[in-house]
Amino acid sequence: MTHDDRPATSWTRRHALFGCALALGVAIRVVVVVAYRPALLYTDTFSYLTAARTFSLLPDRPIGYSFFMSPFVWGFHSLSTAMFAIQIVQHLIGLGLAVAVYAFLRRRGLPGWGATLATLPLLLDPLELVLEHYILSDLLFAALLVVAVLVLFWNHRPGWSAVAVAGLMISFATLVRGAGTFLAAVFVVALLFLRVPWRRIGAFLLAFIVPVAAYAIAYHHQHGQYSTTSQGPDFLYARIAPIVDCHDPTLQLTGPEKLLCPRLPVGDERLNTNEYRWDATRSPLFLIHTPPGETHEQFVAKFDKAVVRAQPWTYAKAVLKDAARGFAPTRNEQVPGYPSEYWLFQDDYWIGPIDVSAGVHDPIMGKVSADHGAASFMTQYRKFVYMPGPLAALLLLLGLVASLGFGRSRVCGNRVLIGTVTGACVLVLLTGAALSSLSWRYQLPQIALAPMAGALAISALARGRAAGAPERRPAVRPLDRGAALLARLPLSDRLRTTLERATRSGWAQIFVAACLGVAVAVVLTVGAVGSGYFRLGDAALVGLGAGVVAAVLLIVGRTRLVREEAAGDADRPRAAATRPTGS
Repeated sequence: MTHDDRPATSWTRRHALFGCALALGVAIRVVVVVAYRPALLYTDTFSYLTAARTFSLLPDRPIGYSFFMSPFVWGFHSLSTAMFAIQIVQHLIGLGLAVAVYAFLRRRGLPGWGATLATLPLLLDPLELVLEHYILSDLLFAALLVVAVLVLFWNHRPGWSAVAVAGLMISFATLVRGAGTFLAAVFVVALLFLRVPWRRIGAFLLAFIVPVAAYAIAYHHQHGQYSTTSQGPDFLYARIAPIVDCHDPTLQLTGPEKLLCPRLPVGDERLNTNEYRWDATRSPLFLIHTPPGETHEQFVAKFDKAVVRAQPWTYAKAVLKDAARGFAPTRNEQVPGYPSEYWLFQDDYWIGPIDVSAGVHDPIMGKVSADHGAASFMTQYRKFVYMPGPLAALLLLLGLVASLGFGRSRVCGNRVLIGTVTGACVLVLLTGAALSSLSWRYQLPQIALAPMAGALAISALARGRAAGAPERRPAVRPLDRGAALLARLPLSDRLRTTLERATRSGWAQIFVAACLGVAVAVVLTVGAVGSGYFRLGDAALVGLGAGVVAAVLLIVGRTRLVREEAAGDADRPRAAATRPTGS
């Protein structure tokens, strides 16, 4: 072996384990492509196809996925060929995400076996495979979210291009699925904790806002309002209709609004969320007459606000329950209106509920087929190879623990990254549960984000500082900048010294923490009341809780900082005494 061959051989050995896993991922995707042709279809598929052909913005969902589909729809004369090409590209995206996540985790200090384990769900999990094969927006949404994380945290200090690209990815994700509406907040908090300059935070926000604003302007041109969708109230109504107690005396509804109340008592006899949203023969959404002077959406929104305002804890309990059910041990759990069979490989070709009014299904339906042998293999495969829900929940819990700085994770250098991955995953799952019921397709972000968060968290808790992580910079106390400002004022030396001591005292720091807590409580309370979905008492309770948490975190952080400084001061004389003399 020549000297030039050694680096390549060493590289191959370092990544051999992941190479084997990647080969398995490629092989199982070949089986899926052979098993179900040209792709898997669902009701939403045909809506996206129509929008890709006409570029008409849909009132019930953003159509970022249709823009992704349009080159295939316009580039191929046959819709079945276009869909075959789309699912091939989606399978390649899944493989590409696995490679990118593996490279990223190795860069962040994980060993080869640990990074490989974290990518196994992306490579082999049946939910990942089935949604790559569906003509649906879920895979693209998850891919954009993962890319945003990898780009922003590829370097420990993100530059201008990184924050701009991350902002664009989150913006596109928001335009692909409504579940990404609040994701930008998680990334802004991450940038604040990374202490990047304000101008870079502004660049992230600008990159996020511009595509969304352009879409809103186009939506206004077609539908007369600045938005990405106009049927949000209908979705929320369908979410709360199965659980609302219309006999609650605190629920104040006008005569027309009472027509939206389900007539049956709360329980199994009511329609499910999917039926309340789409059943034109039984859902009150389609049977009511909107009062004069109001649009349908305005009228339904008034009902939604009244229900959530009167029964906030009932709604919150239902959301948390559905979010928790997403971590069930298996994915066989049935949800009314969202059967699990749609997201499980079957022995033959299966089709989700088809909306015959879509108008584009006929040329496709006659060309679907399945290879019985390959389909039977995938049916057996999905029974034994999958990531259990409790494992995903445990990995996210470890991510939360590590991001808060417990144990050795306090000095790992990856805490902001771990917190961002964990927070983004949980937020997406909660958003889906808040606006819909549990559907296994909405759990796809677990496949990529939970293993990533768990792998980084385990490494942080077990090893402490990650390989290649920068040295921790001295933390800035809340009033340090104020003290620096005092130094520039035309004050006497005695007064300046007194004020500087006051700003650096423990009581001053506690006062700042209390002020921050009050500010958080006031902002959240005013925002919640102003939204119309919360009464003053409930909003104040939520705001007070958030304010107390913010103040406590700041005080705890300050206490830890003081202890670290004291420990560092104690170590310095010892280090000086043991330092060798001379050059």
